[in-house]
Order: sequence, then C-alpha cells, then structure tokens
Amino acid sequence: MKMKKFLLGLSLLAIAGLWTGCSKDDEVVIDSQNDAQAISFRVQGGMPTLRATGTSAAYVNAFVVYGSDDQAAGNIFAGTTVARQPGSGDVFDYNPKKYYSPNAASAKFAAYSPVSKKISAPAFVFGTGLVFNYEVVAPDNTGNTTQEDLLVAGTSVDVSSLTPPSYVQFDFKHALSRIFVKATNNLNETVIIKNLKLKNLNSTGKITGAPGATWTWSWGTLSGKKDYSYVLAPTGVAVKSGLTLATLVTSMEQGMLILPQATVNADDDASAGDFALEVEYNIANVTDKAYVYLTDGYEFEMGKQYAITIDFSSLDNLIEIDFTITVTDFETPIINYP
Repeated sequence: MKMKKFLLGLSLLAIAGLWTGCSKDDEVVIDSQNDAQAISFRVQGGMPTLRATGTSAAYVNAFVVYGSDDQAAGNIFAGTTVARQPGSGDVFDYNPKKYYSPNAASAKFAAYSPVSKKISAPAFVFGTGLVFNYEVVAPDNTGNTTQEDLLVAGTSVDVSSLTPPSYVQFDFKHALSRIFVKATNNLNETVIIKNLKLKNLNSTGKITGAPGATWTWSWGTLSGKKDYSYVLAPTGVAVKSGLTLATLVTSMEQGMLILPQATVNADDDASAGDFALEVEYNIANVTDKAYVYLTDGYEFEMGKQYAITIDFSSLDNLIEIDFTITVTDFETPIINYP
C-alpha cells in the first residue's frame, strides 16, 4: 500500500484536557515538625491518581529519596524508600530517621516514583544531582500493566534558615512522553483498525536531574530500539464512515509511555530503523497495512502527551466491487401449444 493513503496530523494534547489536575506538578513534602534538624515526611495536598500504571487509578504508594547537605561526609539519603503507611491516608514514613548535619547551610534532595525494577545504576552527588538509567517496557497482552508513569523531583534547601515546623518541597514532574492515536474516516465504509504499533523507538535512557535555581531534568544515552504495540480488542477498533472529528481509537488508559526522544525519519523506511506508526486495518473483506511517518527529528518532549491522527481519506489502489443487472426479455412471439 502506498503511504499517501494516510494524511498525518500531529497535535500536542494539553495534559489538563485529559485528566483533571494532571497538568499540575504534584507536591510531596519532607517536613521537620518539631526539630529543625530532623527530617520526616508528609504529603501536602494529596497524592495524585493515575500514576503507577496507565490503566489504573492507584495511588503512588512510595517514592525513593536521595540527598545530602554541605556538611555531610556522604549522602544522608542514598535510595531511601518512603512508603505510604497502611490505613493512614496521605501519611508517609521511613526508618531509621535522618537529620541534617550540625552547622549545615544548604541541602539538596532528589526523588523518583514509583519504586521500580526498571531503574538501574542510580547515583547522587551533592554538587551535580541525581542520575539513573531507566527502561520503558512495552505493554503485555493483558493491557498497560507493565508500563508505569515515572515521576522525578529535585529541590535545594537553605538549611541555615529553617525553623520548626519547616519542610522541603518536592514538585514531581512526569519524566516520560505519552502517545495516543486518533482517526478520521472520510470513506464510505467503516474501517476496522486491527493493530497499531509504534516502531523503532529507543527504550533505554539515562536521566539526569541537575540542581540550580530550579532543578532541570534531561535524557541522554538513548539506546535499545524496540516496537511498542497498543493493546486493542480482539475484534479491533471500528472507525465509522463520516467521522470527520479526530477521535481517539486508543482509550485514555492506553496512551503509550515512551522515552522522550527525537524521531529518526531519514528515509521514511520502518524496515531500515525509521520511526513509524504501523497501522493494520480491514475495510470490508480487505486487510491491509500502512505506515505513518513524522518529520525527521520531531522531538517527543518530557512530560507532554501527543496524538498521531490517521486520516482515512482515499484508497487509490482499492477497487470497490459493484453490481449492475440487466434482464433479457422473454422471446416473442408466443408459442401456442395445440
């Protein structure tokens, strides 16, 4: 099939337009309630939903903290898990308790959530921040249960000015990108989308959180290209005829989480490693496949969601089977039987 059958529309979706409240960074607080040198944890506001996976509304149940101050010989927090306490609502805790060093003037903290086996080689240095490797796995055939929404946060604290009660505030940010698929159909027939696949995306990268006036997070050292298949119903997704408004063909829970990265589309050839959305579909009794390509170097950015829109508008090499009839008249004259 020729690619010109599809017109590609790429649009940025505001997170606020998808989930109430998810456009905001989410706050977690390290709170020193009685002693300015003691560090304990509580939640400010409330923990967000839709974090652990793309399919559930489960709360974030834990996060991992790294951090130190300018007087400590090493890291005060070196991968400490801070967990929600059972039955306590938004109360988090950890043991043993940690304290700022005597005479400390400043401190730096960084955190990520969830606690995940997909994170490797984390390292924190007071002056340079936090780095770790992360792998974005593809969904399995049960849904998006294998994908997780990675959150990161970092902050710097003026310890010398702390007076009880005081706190260190984390503003968690989404570290990944997310891709949805939309479709329009200007044909006279319903189109059944059988399979959707994002091809040739880097799956492993290193993220760095660097301290400053505000902490900055960036991805690098990307590798491990793989394909990401959306999990669709066995019967496929029907795109009805006359659908002129671009409509999601993947559900809100099926947004594909990927590493932020620039696409490679040097040759618009998925078999040669270029990025593409692979679309397998049925129109009546015909099954076909096409590829949607982006502009070379299009960048999927951290913390943003996208929709790739497929426009079923023309099918140049499909010939519809139509029928016409004629009826031959009875022969004349009438034959009389004696």
